[in-house]
Amino acid sequence: MKFFRLTIPLLLTLLIVSTTLAQESSVDSGVEWQTLEEAQKKAKETGKKVLVFGYADWCTYCMKMRKETYPEENVQKSLSDDFIPVQINGESEEEIVFNGKTYKSYELARYLRLTSYPTHYFLNSEGKIIGAQPGFLPAEVFSPLMNYVSEDLFGKVPFLDYMEKKGIKLEQEQN
Repeated sequence: MKFFRLTIPLLLTLLIVSTTLAQESSVDSGVEWQTLEEAQKKAKETGKKVLVFGYADWCTYCMKMRKETYPEENVQKSLSDDFIPVQINGESEEEIVFNGKTYKSYELARYLRLTSYPTHYFLNSEGKIIGAQPGFLPAEVFSPLMNYVSEDLFGKVPFLDYMEKKGIKLEQEQN
């Protein structure tokens, strides 16, 4: 009887926690996510780039991106104008087609070298990786970053110079 008195509350607690976590990972960010295969097909047709949001269910900064950054109007505009958005759970068994090859989600994450969450990958319309940006990004940085990539300035103009020309001053970490 003592076993049941301890087990039932423990099971109820686990059920509540797992339900809460499941609800948290399905936060409506206002983004119409596509599969990677669909996104690559649309990118070839439209010339848009693909934005891949690499996340994990347990990642608090991924959740923060969904709640705070993605819903912002300037981010939504940059996404709809220039990108086809995709999200990849780097720890999932879900099958994903990338450049015609099928991967488990965690295998694709390993291929992309997705080791920290969140990480955003930018792909050109041919499926080539243009660049990646790890970490949480507030809307006032993320939106200009997407514009920078969409304007094909990556590798040509330093991002800090681009931001300065836009009148945005970013703090640099001192080593």
